Amino acid sequence: MIEEENLPNSDDLIDEDDDVLESRLQQLATEELDQLSNLEESSPEASQSTDKAAGEPKPENNKASAAAAATLEKINGLIAETTTLREQLDDRKQQYLRLYADFENFRKRTERDKEEQEGTITSKILKKILPVVDDFERAQLQISPKTDGEASIHKSYQSVYKQLLKCLKETGVARMEAVGQEFDPNFHEAIMQEPSPEYDEGLIIEELRPGYLVSDDRVLRHALVKVSSGKIDGDSATSDKAPDNASSEPS
Repeated sequence: MIEEENLPNSDDLIDEDDDVLESRLQQLATEELDQLSNLEESSPEASQSTDKAAGEPKPENNKASAAAAATLEKINGLIAETTTLREQLDDRKQQYLRLYADFENFRKRTERDKEEQEGTITSKILKKILPVVDDFERAQLQISPKTDGEASIHKSYQSVYKQLLKCLKETGVARMEAVGQEFDPNFHEAIMQEPSPEYDEGLIIEELRPGYLVSDDRVLRHALVKVSSGKIDGDSATSDKAPDNASSEPS
């Protein structure tokens, strides 16, 4: 009789690697059949397996066959159970991967939205500070200290101005270089256009209000500029006046 305690349970089989599980179960079935065959051969009645008079198998052989069939049925049941559990495991893995992908997308989207929101808030605050910087620069150009007291006051507020510029720089704010650059509506705002003796058409000839960028090259404030409509031809202007000067000479 086959001892059932030697058969592995379903939990032990699930722990096996998927690639070798089927071959292991088949090997187990083969070993069980070999064991049954050895039991039949070692039995004293093995040589008398059939009744000479009736020609029917003896009861011992019927029991061995029944035990073998029961063992094979149990092994087939374990194989079917293992296949079902493996399919369930694959389904759970797919669900996990989908959930993980959704979570990663949500996390990245949340971080991106947070950064954009922080950038928007920072830009609004910095835009409020820029007019103060403009006032400091206008005061620097217009005020000429004449006494020591005025010079002391001038020096004091200029130190505040420098500290303010330092804070803006540490925040990532940079001033645009406009004069001599080609006009770009993404960075500049033109309010005037006139001929220039120095700059070709489309180049900025004067900065009326400075523009600023933040660290990622986004425009914090457009620069107000004056744009050249083309160079003034000085030679032609001189030649136009030449006939008048010639006619005024005495003959």
